[in-house]
Amino acid sequence: MIKKLSPAVINQIAAGEVVERSSSVVKELVENSLDAGATRVRVEVRSGGAELILVGDDGDGFLPEDLPLAFASHATSKLADVHDLEHIGSLGFRGEALASIGAVAKARIQSRRHGAREGWEIRCEGGVETPSQPCGCPEGTRIEVRDLFFNVPARRRFLKSAHAERARIQELIAELSLARLDVDFTFVADEKEILRLPHGDTLAQRFQRCFGDELGKGLVPVARTFAGLSVEGLVGEPDLARRDGKLELMFVNGRLARESSALYAVRQAFREYLMGGRFPVYVLQLTLPADQVDVNIHPRKAEVRLVEARKVAGCLHETVRAVLQGRLGMNLSAGGVVIAAEMPRARSGFPALPSTLFGESALGFAPAAVVPTSHTVREVSTATPTTHGATAPAARPNPFVRATGRYLQVMDLYLLLEGPDGLLVVDQHALHERVMYERLRRQHAARAVQIQRLLVPVVVEVSPSEMAWLTTSQELLAAEGLLVEPFGPASIAVNGVPTVLAKLDCKKLVRSLLVGDEVAGAEPLRHVVAERFHSMACRSAVMSGDRLSDAEIQSLLVEAATLEHPHNCPHGRPTVLTFSTAELERYFRRRC
Repeated sequence: MIKKLSPAVINQIAAGEVVERSSSVVKELVENSLDAGATRVRVEVRSGGAELILVGDDGDGFLPEDLPLAFASHATSKLADVHDLEHIGSLGFRGEALASIGAVAKARIQSRRHGAREGWEIRCEGGVETPSQPCGCPEGTRIEVRDLFFNVPARRRFLKSAHAERARIQELIAELSLARLDVDFTFVADEKEILRLPHGDTLAQRFQRCFGDELGKGLVPVARTFAGLSVEGLVGEPDLARRDGKLELMFVNGRLARESSALYAVRQAFREYLMGGRFPVYVLQLTLPADQVDVNIHPRKAEVRLVEARKVAGCLHETVRAVLQGRLGMNLSAGGVVIAAEMPRARSGFPALPSTLFGESALGFAPAAVVPTSHTVREVSTATPTTHGATAPAARPNPFVRATGRYLQVMDLYLLLEGPDGLLVVDQHALHERVMYERLRRQHAARAVQIQRLLVPVVVEVSPSEMAWLTTSQELLAAEGLLVEPFGPASIAVNGVPTVLAKLDCKKLVRSLLVGDEVAGAEPLRHVVAERFHSMACRSAVMSGDRLSDAEIQSLLVEAATLEHPHNCPHGRPTVLTFSTAELERYFRRRC
């Protein structure tokens, strides 16, 4: 049987699409304030927004006769007919936000028009409205949302911790503020002012206030105008790249939104400057005619579509690429990366020598016979089980166990050792990386990580979500050997690091561990942290060009003799090459 749903059920369904968490409520209310022409926006929350969300502004306010329609579904002042959808200039337009919020919370609106003698208020609790009535309030609008999801307990259980919700709200306000430098934003959490963004700042100044001085110092301003569109903003230097794309911020006509081809174009411009798994930092404002943008795509208006997406993507790619190449001093005359004439060219690592330099017969090698193959290629597994009573091949022995004590460091990169049956050539970086990796793994398994305490704590700036994760994970990090504690609203102090990683830069160590959000359950988090500590073994190992003392070489070889997997570093590169006595004799024609 088909039934027409009641308005209460319709609003609950709409609320599920629009109001996902506390930050969703804040986003809708702040966007309404900006649409109302506010020059000051103040956001207050308690318990991460689950208990209270309060958004006040000095905008135009509601007309008394319009207030009864405030919580009505699909009631809006921003659209009149279907043709208005083709050139939307406001942030909100559907008329669903307040109806959705009122359906899942206890909401109250107080509003007074500029010059009016009195204000008016209306309430809505779980979709049930009360008549509007006069009240005393300042000019503008004040919207109070209490007990979010009080009538939807399943949704309330999915809210994250108060720390995480508060952090996301702070990040959201920071992101929205980057598009409106003419508006004063204030964020207060649990009666403590967290963020204060005065109007009149430049984009770089506001970015620094929101995300820290460390990121702000590496931003390059950009401004380009093309036919029918313009691009301006800030592009971060490659060294600022992060493990996630949270600071890939693009505004389309003032709206924070994502468009897949534009996102891909910017990442491609950074491709030759970043390692895999790293994401650039940028804030770009794209301005183009409203009829070239379709914002009616996503329930939360988080995505847009562009009529000329390829053209926009090409302009973004050209803009970002030109900024990066200009910053790095490269020539921009051609379409690709051009190397200046005075810069050295790379040379092959192998000399151009004839294949018969030593004589094939003298080396005892015969030309390989050509084996015909069919068109079908069959993969052969290296882990095929033995059959017909054949025994599995024995594991390769540790070559360092029987190595003699004589060694030579060559080019500050390789160690030459005399092995039991020939010559061992060791890559000191790869071997030290394997040593540190297995040492960390053993300490982690035994829960006996040694800690090097710092005489002077190292202060690291972090984002709100990273601060929330560090706060909730402080004890687990301490168990892994990293001692951190909050040091102000947007930074932490590092008081100790694992001894095996003491050589590493503390800031880089912390940044490599930051997850940016909570991980459910202590056991998965422990594994995540341990895995990232292990990945840092590579950066803390001795590098090419590091001259080792005799004591350091002896210590490295002694520990190498105890390794479980001495032949490869954690990335799979070989740690040692063995040239047997027979091979050496053939090379020098002592044996045929």
